[in-house]
Amino acid sequence: MTEQKVIEQWLEGCAVQRIMFRDGLVLNFEDYNELVITAPMRLTLPAIETSPAEVIAIDPNHPAGQLRPLFDFAGSSCTSAVWSDTGDLHLEFSDDHQIDVPCNDNAIAWELYSKHHGYAACLAHGELRVVRLDTARADGDIVLAVAGHDVVDAGMVGM
Repeated sequence: MTEQKVIEQWLEGCAVQRIMFRDGLVLNFEDYNELVITAPMRLTLPAIETSPAEVIAIDPNHPAGQLRPLFDFAGSSCTSAVWSDTGDLHLEFSDDHQIDVPCNDNAIAWELYSKHHGYAACLAHGELRVVRLDTARADGDIVLAVAGHDVVDAGMVGM
Protein backbone atom coordinates (compact mmCIF):
# COMPACT_ATOMS: atom_id res chain seq x y z
CA MET A 1 0.00 0.00 0.00
CA THR A 2 3.02 2.29 0.20
CA GLU A 3 2.83 2.88 -3.53
CA GLN A 4 -0.74 4.18 -3.15
CA LYS A 5 0.61 7.18 -1.22
CA VAL A 6 2.91 7.94 -4.16
CA ILE A 7 0.20 8.96 -6.58
CA GLU A 8 -1.55 10.99 -3.87
CA GLN A 9 1.63 12.98 -3.30
CA TRP A 10 2.21 13.45 -7.03
CA LEU A 11 -1.28 14.55 -8.08
CA GLU A 12 -3.31 15.86 -5.16
CA GLY A 13 -3.53 19.63 -5.25
CA CYS A 14 -2.25 19.82 -8.84
CA ALA A 15 -4.43 21.60 -11.39
CA VAL A 16 -5.40 19.91 -14.64
CA GLN A 17 -3.72 22.01 -17.32
CA ARG A 18 -4.81 20.17 -20.46
CA ILE A 19 -7.14 17.33 -21.44
CA MET A 20 -6.77 15.55 -24.79
CA PHE A 21 -7.34 12.25 -26.52
CA ARG A 22 -4.12 10.85 -28.00
CA ASP A 23 -3.63 7.09 -27.73
CA GLY A 24 -6.10 7.25 -24.84
CA LEU A 25 -7.15 10.01 -22.47
CA VAL A 26 -4.21 12.27 -21.54
CA LEU A 27 -4.46 14.54 -18.51
CA ASN A 28 -1.62 17.02 -18.07
CA PHE A 29 -1.26 18.30 -14.51
CA GLU A 30 0.85 20.99 -12.89
CA ASP A 31 4.35 20.06 -11.74
CA TYR A 32 5.10 18.10 -14.96
CA ASN A 33 2.72 15.21 -14.22
CA GLU A 34 0.94 13.37 -17.03
CA LEU A 35 -1.66 10.63 -16.64
CA VAL A 36 -2.49 8.46 -19.66
CA ILE A 37 -5.60 6.27 -19.41
CA THR A 38 -5.99 3.56 -22.06
CA ALA A 39 -8.52 1.18 -20.48
CA PRO A 40 -12.28 1.64 -20.59
CA MET A 41 -13.22 4.00 -17.75
CA ARG A 42 -16.12 5.69 -16.02
CA LEU A 43 -16.50 9.47 -15.88
CA THR A 44 -18.78 10.83 -13.15
CA LEU A 45 -20.34 14.14 -14.10
CA PRO A 46 -21.23 16.43 -11.19
CA ALA A 47 -24.85 17.13 -10.32
CA ILE A 48 -26.33 20.37 -11.62
CA GLU A 49 -29.55 22.18 -10.74
CA THR A 50 -31.63 20.20 -13.21
CA SER A 51 -29.84 16.81 -13.15
CA PRO A 52 -28.30 14.47 -10.60
CA ALA A 53 -24.71 13.21 -10.91
CA GLU A 54 -24.32 10.84 -13.84
CA VAL A 55 -21.79 8.09 -14.58
CA ILE A 56 -20.79 7.51 -18.20
CA ALA A 57 -18.74 4.59 -19.53
CA ILE A 58 -16.10 5.72 -22.03
CA ASP A 59 -13.46 3.96 -24.10
CA PRO A 60 -10.65 6.55 -24.09
CA ASN A 61 -9.13 5.02 -27.22
CA HIS A 62 -12.31 5.57 -29.24
CA PRO A 63 -14.43 8.20 -27.49
CA ALA A 64 -17.68 9.10 -29.20
CA GLY A 65 -17.57 12.63 -30.55
CA GLN A 66 -20.53 13.72 -28.46
CA LEU A 67 -18.72 12.65 -25.25
CA ARG A 68 -15.59 14.78 -25.74
CA PRO A 69 -17.24 18.01 -24.49
CA LEU A 70 -17.85 16.28 -21.14
CA PHE A 71 -14.13 16.57 -20.45
CA ASP A 72 -14.39 20.25 -19.57
CA PHE A 73 -12.70 20.20 -16.18
CA ALA A 74 -9.29 21.67 -17.17
CA GLY A 75 -8.40 24.20 -14.50
CA SER A 76 -9.85 22.13 -11.66
CA SER A 77 -7.51 20.56 -9.10
CA CYS A 78 -7.11 16.91 -8.23
CA THR A 79 -8.50 16.47 -4.70
CA SER A 80 -8.08 12.70 -4.40
CA ALA A 81 -5.99 10.16 -6.29
CA VAL A 82 -5.84 6.57 -5.08
CA TRP A 83 -5.43 3.10 -6.49
CA SER A 84 -6.36 -0.27 -5.07
CA ASP A 85 -4.16 -3.32 -4.68
CA THR A 86 -5.72 -4.63 -7.91
CA GLY A 87 -4.71 -1.51 -9.87
CA ASP A 88 -8.11 0.19 -10.01
CA LEU A 89 -7.58 3.98 -10.13
CA HIS A 90 -9.94 6.58 -8.63
CA LEU A 91 -9.54 10.34 -9.17
CA GLU A 92 -11.65 13.20 -7.79
CA PHE A 93 -11.49 16.82 -8.88
CA SER A 94 -12.39 20.12 -7.24
CA ASP A 95 -15.38 20.62 -9.56
CA ASP A 96 -16.82 17.21 -8.52
CA HIS A 97 -15.87 15.29 -11.68
CA GLN A 98 -14.55 11.79 -10.94
CA ILE A 99 -12.70 9.22 -13.01
CA ASP A 100 -12.61 5.49 -12.26
CA VAL A 101 -10.33 3.17 -14.21
CA PRO A 102 -10.52 -0.57 -13.52
CA CYS A 103 -7.50 -2.72 -14.29
CA ASN A 104 -7.44 -4.42 -17.68
CA ASP A 105 -6.65 -8.11 -18.11
CA ASN A 106 -5.10 -7.62 -21.55
CA ALA A 107 -3.26 -4.30 -21.55
CA ILE A 108 -1.94 -1.37 -19.55
CA ALA A 109 -4.88 0.45 -17.95
CA TRP A 110 -3.12 3.68 -16.93
CA GLU A 111 0.33 5.24 -16.66
CA LEU A 112 1.47 8.22 -14.61
CA TYR A 113 4.63 10.04 -15.66
CA SER A 114 6.16 12.59 -13.32
CA LYS A 115 9.30 14.51 -14.20
CA HIS A 116 10.15 15.10 -10.55
CA HIS A 117 8.85 11.92 -8.94
CA GLY A 118 8.98 8.93 -11.29
CA TYR A 119 6.59 6.55 -13.03
CA ALA A 120 3.62 4.43 -11.94
CA ALA A 121 1.48 2.12 -14.04
CA CYS A 122 -1.19 -0.55 -13.87
CA LEU A 123 -0.04 -3.28 -16.24
CA ALA A 124 -2.15 -6.18 -17.54
CA HIS A 125 -3.96 -8.22 -14.88
CA GLY A 126 -3.71 -5.38 -12.34
CA GLU A 127 0.04 -5.72 -11.83
CA LEU A 128 1.36 -2.42 -10.44
CA ARG A 129 4.77 -0.95 -11.24
CA VAL A 130 6.24 2.08 -9.52
CA VAL A 131 9.62 3.62 -10.21
CA ARG A 132 10.62 6.40 -7.82
CA LEU A 133 13.10 9.08 -8.84
CA ASP A 134 12.64 11.25 -5.77
CA THR A 135 13.81 8.92 -3.00
CA ALA A 136 17.41 8.95 -1.82
CA ARG A 137 19.06 6.77 0.78
CA ALA A 138 21.21 8.24 3.51
CA ASP A 139 24.38 7.16 1.65
CA GLY A 140 23.33 9.19 -1.40
CA ASP A 141 22.30 6.31 -3.68
CA ILE A 142 19.16 6.87 -5.69
CA VAL A 143 16.52 4.30 -4.79
CA LEU A 144 13.98 3.10 -7.31
CA ALA A 145 10.96 1.48 -5.67
CA VAL A 146 9.75 -1.12 -8.12
CA ALA A 147 6.59 -3.01 -7.22
CA GLY A 148 7.27 -2.54 -3.54
CA HIS A 149 10.94 -3.52 -3.65
CA ASP A 150 13.87 -1.12 -3.34
CA VAL A 151 16.38 -1.31 -6.17
CA VAL A 152 19.52 0.82 -6.18
CA ASP A 153 20.37 2.02 -9.66
CA ALA A 154 24.17 2.06 -9.70
CA GLY A 155 24.13 4.17 -12.84
CA MET A 156 22.49 6.96 -10.89
CA VAL A 157 24.89 6.95 -7.92
CA GLY A 158 26.52 10.30 -7.44
CA MET A 159 23.80 12.24 -9.25
